[in-house]
Amino acid sequence: MTEPLDPVRAAWAAGRAARNGWLTVPDPHLVEVVAAHAAGQGLLDALTLDLQHGLFDRARSADAVRAIAAHGIAPLVRLPAVDEAIIGFVLDLGVRGVIAPMVSDAATAGELVAACRYPPDGRRSFGPVRTALRPGDDPIAAAGSVLAFAMIETADALERAPEIAAVAGLDGLFVGPGDLGVALGIGPAQDREEPEIHEAFARVLAACAASGTRAAVHATDPAYAAARAADGFALVTVWSDVPALLGSMDGVRAAFG
Repeated sequence: MTEPLDPVRAAWAAGRAARNGWLTVPDPHLVEVVAAHAAGQGLLDALTLDLQHGLFDRARSADAVRAIAAHGIAPLVRLPAVDEAIIGFVLDLGVRGVIAPMVSDAATAGELVAACRYPPDGRRSFGPVRTALRPGDDPIAAAGSVLAFAMIETADALERAPEIAAVAGLDGLFVGPGDLGVALGIGPAQDREEPEIHEAFARVLAACAASGTRAAVHATDPAYAAARAADGFALVTVWSDVPALLGSMDGVRAAFG
């Protein structure tokens, strides 16, 4: 199975970072507008639904996955936790990758991978739901291409990044600068330039390079995301819905003083 994951892997095959959008607002029309525009302009390879800090429920998650996949962009999900039931549900919808928050050790990363794979490689229950609707697809074979990223957001996770990245079947580490900043004692923020954060970036990149996996990072500013791609991150969030909406309001202030 290659579609609709192709945009992410095609970006990697072309030697560039995959560009990811971030959605927290569960409005189907907003999701469709973003997916259609991003696909039409060639702006994004993936769109992530945030089930941890966003407002998506099960029904709206299903609507959003349909809207994203219909435009040939890879639908991803940031999970609320490493939970087999939730992981199975979103993968049965046709999500092509999951990002797990607060993974602080290799054992938890192993649980994430097992929840994404069918036996004998994992513990996922078979119930393809939407994935069974695509003619010619083999849901069991397709499960092997689902992306699994573990978020590095705690001091323990940063310390254990090499062993987490080395977990068999894990595709990579995803840095969450907000929570990681809290863990490092410098507070929550995005698009940040503190030396501690850049040192953390370097450690995650090194861990992924050593294990042959890929590093990802969250950002809200496209220029900042491009700089992180130049550093070697293979998946970068380049746009987020709420920061983008607030940014457009700042334009009103600039225009009207």
